[in-house]
Amino acid sequence: MAIREAARWITSPPVAGEVAETRPLTARNYAMLWGALCMSLFAFVPGAYLVPALRLRDAILVAIVASLAGGAVLGAVAATAARRRQNTVGLLSSTLGVPAGGVVAVMLLLRHVIWATFTLAFAANVAGQVPGLGGGKALWGIVLGAIALALALLPPRTFVERWLGWFAFWIGLLLIALITLTGLTTYGIPVLHEADGMGGWPTHAQGFDLIAVLPLLWLPVVADYAAEARSPRDAFTGAFAGSGVMSAWYAVVGVLWVFTVSARDVGGFISSIPIGAGALIIVVALQSNAVAANVYSASLAGGRFGYRWFRPALFASAIAAGALVVATDALNVQDFAQLLASIFLPLFGVVLARAILAKGPQALSWLAWAAGIIMYGWINPGDFSPWHHAMNTVFSTVLHLPFPLGGDLTSLPATVIALAVAFGGYIAVAAAWGAGEAAVERLRKAD
Repeated sequence: MAIREAARWITSPPVAGEVAETRPLTARNYAMLWGALCMSLFAFVPGAYLVPALRLRDAILVAIVASLAGGAVLGAVAATAARRRQNTVGLLSSTLGVPAGGVVAVMLLLRHVIWATFTLAFAANVAGQVPGLGGGKALWGIVLGAIALALALLPPRTFVERWLGWFAFWIGLLLIALITLTGLTTYGIPVLHEADGMGGWPTHAQGFDLIAVLPLLWLPVVADYAAEARSPRDAFTGAFAGSGVMSAWYAVVGVLWVFTVSARDVGGFISSIPIGAGALIIVVALQSNAVAANVYSASLAGGRFGYRWFRPALFASAIAAGALVVATDALNVQDFAQLLASIFLPLFGVVLARAILAKGPQALSWLAWAAGIIMYGWINPGDFSPWHHAMNTVFSTVLHLPFPLGGDLTSLPATVIALAVAFGGYIAVAAAWGAGEAAVERLRKAD
């Protein structure tokens, strides 16, 4: 009987409040939401990669500028979703055409499951490496996955106001403040950073990409929470301030001190802070949020096929992520996860372009998106072997062009160029298209 009732509850439509809240979320709510989601232990790692290739001043500047730029794009998409009252599936479907909604939903489901898997695997590995916590990757994958599932089942306002606003956000803020204080008093400014950068990877452009991706990773999720904002201004202000400031702060800490303890070993770094068993609270408070947000967005993508699929998609994505973490070395999905991020990035450039000029045909949205994907892949093809090989074949073998275009061949980061191509390309062609239609209409009236 209990199993039958559970199955009936999972496949039944969600009650009012599980998909949308009756009370709108404010700028403060959104600042806490996106600040907490960007206060991931993973955010230390890109900052640590900036040194010693870049000198201290340049690395810090890159971290701050890239974080704020990524936060601005995230905020702009949040404002667009709030203005249209659309979640991510609705926003992308209106950009590419309603018939594309099913394809968009499937792509989003794949993206959310992969990123939930990666964030859960990262959290489980960090928890397993912290002395005193005990347990292995599989145990922590199950524990943290169960916590994330419970959080994803909460109504969004409860998740933001109660879990983040009363607990997780403040834990993350306390953590970064404690790390900053500990770093200054214990290590000061590392001597290595006083020297000029050694050069090599990453360059300034590649470093920009590493840091900007921290807030930009949340582009496929931001609309799922922004659709119920009090106003577009609240959605933009909260997303920009929360993601931009916290991404910058965590990245700068990575620049200054993470490698001095254990090179890019976040578990070792956290264990060096005098917090004892508090390490468990940190891992739960910070890492479960990202998994929960991805699982919640997966449920909304599943809801595209009907409200009966809301909870099944939520449970299926959480179980799939947990199973992959337990049964495989799930951190290996990072390359594929980064590919998915690079595919979605220019699409949101098209979303922003259509928010300004919606006169162009929707086929133009597809072309601008494809152009952005190709440009990103040309500059930064990533490490996912099939995609890297395909890009190499197209540009190097067929077109006889230098590949990849990044590094010494261009000083611009792939994120900037991909967004500029998708956004600017759509605006330019749509404007010409609108001017052409207006000219034809004037000729008809003249006749």
